Amino acid sequence: MPNNTMSSHLAAQRYILPVSQASFPEPFAQTLEFNAPVRGPWNIVHMALQIPEAHLLYICARGCLRGVIMTAAEMGAMARLSWIGLSEEDLTSGLLDERCFQAICQIVTKLARRPPLILLYLSCVHQFVQMDYPALLERLKARFPDIRFMDCHMMPTMRKSGPTDEERTKSKIYEALDKAGQTDARAITLIGNDWPLARESVLYQMLAKAGYSLRELARCQSYADFQKLGTSCYLLTTHADALFAAKNLAKRLGLLHLDLPASFTFSEIEKGLRELSEKLAIPLPDLATCQAKAEAALTRLKSELGARPITLDYTLSMRPLSLARLLLEHGFCLVGVFLDAISAPEKEDFLWLQQHAGDLPLIATRAPSLRFARLRAKELGFQGDNVLALGQKAAFFSGSDHFVNLVAGGGLNDYWAIHELARLMREAAAKPKDRRSLIQLKGLGQSSCLGGFACEARLTRPETSDRARRA
Repeated sequence: MPNNTMSSHLAAQRYILPVSQASFPEPFAQTLEFNAPVRGPWNIVHMALQIPEAHLLYICARGCLRGVIMTAAEMGAMARLSWIGLSEEDLTSGLLDERCFQAICQIVTKLARRPPLILLYLSCVHQFVQMDYPALLERLKARFPDIRFMDCHMMPTMRKSGPTDEERTKSKIYEALDKAGQTDARAITLIGNDWPLARESVLYQMLAKAGYSLRELARCQSYADFQKLGTSCYLLTTHADALFAAKNLAKRLGLLHLDLPASFTFSEIEKGLRELSEKLAIPLPDLATCQAKAEAALTRLKSELGARPITLDYTLSMRPLSLARLLLEHGFCLVGVFLDAISAPEKEDFLWLQQHAGDLPLIATRAPSLRFARLRAKELGFQGDNVLALGQKAAFFSGSDHFVNLVAGGGLNDYWAIHELARLMREAAAKPKDRRSLIQLKGLGQSSCLGGFACEARLTRPETSDRARRA
């Protein structure tokens, strides 16, 4: 490692940029990537297991299986996961379709409980050998008419093109909904959020006071509850990664869709709530008072933090640049934003930052050189544990135990998100957390109960399939 400073080393490789020099939507070049040991954000296993009573079945190479199995194990959900490990011989024998069908049948017939829905995760190798997905599904439907099979996909080789695995999974989750029963004119379905919407949010309060029930996957207790999601009069989205699912579902079921992007910018918050009020013809609360309360919470926080340095990352919220703008507008000492790309809803905030805070550093979280940044945080301009980090990756790279432990917004929304985040920041500034332990836990908010059983089917040795194995 050269003797130059870490910041100049990173800048030379364009892994750290002042926002004024960054490009939208990809400020950093795509190169060899580093994956920080931060595991709080959800993956496709966490998302799919939200469907009550559903079963997940993965068919892929054993190296790819490792991550999904460990996820289910930490959740104590091994009984809801099965897998089929592929070998090279399976892919070259010309018998892949038949072996997959037979192995799936073995697993399904030996499940302790017959699930109403099986999410069948096929992988990139199936595309490489041009497996006939529709034919496999038709055979399974004929063999098990009481079970619905959804052809989900895990495509790490295609992560840079088209919808992400997370977007595909969310779309497939809601593809399992039927237009069963009469549309409920007083129900709204919130699509794609990992966390239930906070009841204290203005959005939730507006709907409740107008007599609307808000339906969410995160609150479903049974498969019957899940199916009710498709009978609402409106689909609502607040996160950009749910748009793919919502648009597909709205088109298939003939439902109306309203997108109200979660934001920390007061003008955008007000615009979204006014649009909701107009679309549904429901009363609008006193937004000036709501904003004043959020402003007061920020003022109090600023008086307590003073010039304490703050970092934030994209895992805390889908709108990191909107949050960066809010903090800078209110005089906070924001010294860095960790992200790798900029989403479409963030463009206006990105342009605002370029104009008003051009020196603000944007730092790539996937940069290989950043594996050293945690140890040499001072050379990035940070002060180690004096930094208040917003998000797990910000805590990791800043080397600080004073951090807000939140992922994907945590169900916070509109003015309440600002008010609650101010409280969480105040608590994090006053009391350190066990950073090393917390950021290692997969799927923040899910159970972490190591142990359990699942079954594995081996295509090349079917007589050993459905073998119970402890994770």
